[in-house]
Amino acid sequence: MSWKRTSINVTMANDKYVGGKKTKPFGNVIQEPSKDQINLFSEALTMLSDGDSFIKAEVVKHTDVVSD
Repeated sequence: MSWKRTSINVTMANDKYVGGKKTKPFGNVIQEPSKDQINLFSEALTMLSDGDSFIKAEVVKHTDVVSD
């Protein structure tokens, strides 16, 4: 398999969202984000938001699979 790209799905909570939470995808991130980098990113999103609180982050690695 070959790495194509990595994205992060960040789930935030806020009373203004339907069901109280919303997942936002972010693309074009580095191949292997560290836990510290993800924490800093989620803290920045929380500071820039209108009352959101961080729930979780999911790192998604997109790869190409080529069959012989």
